[in-house]
Amino acid sequence: MTTRLKTNYKNLSNKFVIKPFDYQKQYSHLYAHRLAEMTALLSARAMEKWGADNTVKKLCDLREEQDETCIVIGTIYKHQAHKPSILREISEENQLAPQPPREYYADPDDKLILEDELQRVKLVGKIDTRIMATGVVCAVLGNIEEDGCFNVEDLLYYESGPQKPLPKLSQSKIIVIISGLGQINNQNFSDALNIFQHWLVGNINCNEKNKQVVRVIIAGNSVRTNAEPRLPSLQTRPTDCVNIVDAVCELDKWFASWSQSIPVDVMPGAHDPANFMLPQQPFHTCMFPLATKNSTFRSVPNPYACSVDDALIVGTSGQNIQDLLRSTMLEKPIEALRSTLMWSHIAPTAPDTLACYPYIDSEPFILKECPHIYFAGNCNEFKTEMHEGSSGQKTRLICVPKFSQTKSIAVVDIETLDCHQICFNVKED
Repeated sequence: MTTRLKTNYKNLSNKFVIKPFDYQKQYSHLYAHRLAEMTALLSARAMEKWGADNTVKKLCDLREEQDETCIVIGTIYKHQAHKPSILREISEENQLAPQPPREYYADPDDKLILEDELQRVKLVGKIDTRIMATGVVCAVLGNIEEDGCFNVEDLLYYESGPQKPLPKLSQSKIIVIISGLGQINNQNFSDALNIFQHWLVGNINCNEKNKQVVRVIIAGNSVRTNAEPRLPSLQTRPTDCVNIVDAVCELDKWFASWSQSIPVDVMPGAHDPANFMLPQQPFHTCMFPLATKNSTFRSVPNPYACSVDDALIVGTSGQNIQDLLRSTMLEKPIEALRSTLMWSHIAPTAPDTLACYPYIDSEPFILKECPHIYFAGNCNEFKTEMHEGSSGQKTRLICVPKFSQTKSIAVVDIETLDCHQICFNVKED
């Protein structure tokens, strides 16, 4: 078995662990905390970029008769005619049958509105409606027009804040990120998973490269990769429960085997037996009794944040990216991932169109420190880019493919941030 390099690991995901649960609160507290925290972060940057001559004002202080350029900070609300609305469905008395839900509900005619604690104003001018989403907090420079709209001349995001320098290591260390194991249908790719295990433990290509792999992150949907379509029924489906239990038992064996030689972090996903709302809580240890015996096995929440030798790693199982693609006209997951990094928020569309816990005294999804590695799991294909922020931050963006479809993983060097795909596809004769 391969001898691994030692690392300095820190789990930074405590802010995503909920204790105790209380679902009786309104989501207004979450938006209020988001705006307050982001306003404190953006104010100084706005003054630095646009100068002290342009004062920061509240929306209630804007006057149509004053042709004055100023700065306002607020939360974007995107008015979308095609977005699902339970109130609209109830009010449509002539609708005899429910209409099928739209997969995408962004439209070029969508309107952008900026809100603060007291008021809202429609945004026009130099702002691209197509790529914006509800929940984004930004600073805008411009002036109020006679019709009451705010004419945007420029806008500013926090861009995830400052970033610590990358560690200087004597030897390269590699993180493996895998997602979408989909064990319910593992008969279609069991050979590829076997080859991955042999590669991971050092039975294939046993050389210095194997020693450099120091951690495996499993980014969700390990049980099932897609929602199972089912007809409305009051009856339970015992056979489906049996399939899920069998899949979890198989996963336990895989995880136990992997964690004998390397640290393994397992995140829940959208279609795993876990809570539905973000942040998804870590799997209970009783689900993986064999793997839990190994001290190197760790069940972690989704989103997940950790530090490996001072390299900050942040990622999700992909729900935030999929929801953002539905509500904007962004075409590729890597573009949506980059947008959340620039907006300094992991899941800006939560709780509007993405379910999340109703926090009342915090907002854990804000990115106050720029990560070195930022990933999203369960994408249809592998894609990676290096993003450089306005203050010189460098972040490796990674769209991790579904293993059940692509038989591939993403590997990234935590010192150089070099990233590539490794495929374990078995070609049939």
